[in-house]
Amino acid sequence: MNGQKSTSPSPTQPRKKNGPSISQRGMLSLAMSVISLSALGISMLGGAKLAYDVLANPDGIKTNLFAAALALGITYAVGWLTAMVAIRVYGNLILPILINLFMWGCLAGICYLYVEILVRLYDQAYRFWQFWKYVFVMLAGLTVLVGLHLIIEDHNLRPFSIPLLFASLIQLGLIVLRYVFVGSEHPFYILADLFFLFGMSAFSALMLAHVGLLDPLRKRFTDYFDMNSTSIRTPD
Repeated sequence: MNGQKSTSPSPTQPRKKNGPSISQRGMLSLAMSVISLSALGISMLGGAKLAYDVLANPDGIKTNLFAAALALGITYAVGWLTAMVAIRVYGNLILPILINLFMWGCLAGICYLYVEILVRLYDQAYRFWQFWKYVFVMLAGLTVLVGLHLIIEDHNLRPFSIPLLFASLIQLGLIVLRYVFVGSEHPFYILADLFFLFGMSAFSALMLAHVGLLDPLRKRFTDYFDMNSTSIRTPD
């Protein structure tokens, strides 16, 4: 009896997988990249449409400006937060390159918006409340640019300041042309011109100087993700 071989079936052994295993961390990183790029793209397209409506309709836009800005802000925040998690927690290496391309696209939109506003400032065909809409739209565009800058670690804003500085120089020339050579029936409009000029010049100069005004905020983000990345990140 003891020497007889057992005829009962042996337990089934698990098969070894020949192909590469799917990493849960990699899947989450990819999913967050898709979500962030989609949300950022939607918010930037919506912002471009809103800016066009503000500039093309001097008598007012059909949509409520506050509601539209709130919807775009929430969409941008979703894309911004998921991009931060994908890069700072899951170490996505492709997303920073794509975010940098988004920044150049945003800068191109800001420069185009700046030129369109300069045309309206030169023609002086605007009212007081319309001027503040121009300021609001430009601030929104610059805020989007700075927000994208904060996503990427050790990112340099200096190259982005050069087109804005050239645009500010063009505005200065238009101010001299309008109020010295052509003349103006509304001399007090120069206050709006100078307000816009000094604001854009100061913003561009701070970008070029790279004095580190955003370093404390960037450090807080870095410290937070360094402390909590282990608990947020899923195992492989």
